[in-house]
Amino acid sequence: MRRPWVGGLTAAWIAVVSSAHAAQGVLLRDESLRAAASATAAVTGQAARGNVVEVLARQGGWMQVRTNGRTGWVRMLSVRLSEGGERVSGADLAGVVGLGTRQADPSRVVAVAGMRGLTEQELRAARFNAEELARLDGYAVGRAEAEAFAREEGLAPRALAYLPAPARNRSRVNTWEEPQP
Repeated sequence: MRRPWVGGLTAAWIAVVSSAHAAQGVLLRDESLRAAASATAAVTGQAARGNVVEVLARQGGWMQVRTNGRTGWVRMLSVRLSEGGERVSGADLAGVVGLGTRQADPSRVVAVAGMRGLTEQELRAARFNAEELARLDGYAVGRAEAEAFAREEGLAPRALAYLPAPARNRSRVNTWEEPQP
């Protein structure tokens, strides 16, 4: 006797197994491979722009990758994942190299968020960390220190005009009107 549910169960199992395979991508810039998902982690190797990488894991804004037999963590923004789980080919690499040399299309608007790669679950699981906040506060400098640094580096102050205030259109929410010259 045939069991029609067996085919559906098999298809579901194949989908789960295939999703467990690592994604592939290409490095968009030269990167240091790090021992952990942190900018302060030890560097274990280097990977060059254009290298094909296998993504093994994700943690916050980092991806653990394998390339040329080496494994390490790189910033998520340095990796362009292949679309639809397709394998990366030489043609894809040429396209990535073209990213750095192609003329920008002024009609395309691109918004970049600093939270790229964080899932809803990761955001929900986020907790206050007083140690990290104290560490961040340690990077703060006062005006005098900032001005001294600028002088040492040969930087000079420049007066810039403020941008005009955006026009408000009360009939619609979340609108922006270009200021008229």
